[in-house]
Amino acid sequence: MSKEKINEGLFGAAKKFSNSFFDGLKTNATNRALQAAKKNKKVPVAIVNKMTQIEKASKELEKMLKDLE
Repeated sequence: MSKEKINEGLFGAAKKFSNSFFDGLKTNATNRALQAAKKNKKVPVAIVNKMTQIEKASKELEKMLKDLE
């Protein structure tokens, strides 16, 4: 194995790790925002419902795009 292939493997692994890490942060932030909106009595139910729908649609789209790979 050449040194270039090893470096490519290391960079690929680091990229996958960082992508997963930041995806997790994004998911946690989204979940916290949705939970806060649900608890806040000033936020109309229609907005909370729309936020929930958008979150579900986003997850479905991500899955569809991942299946294309």
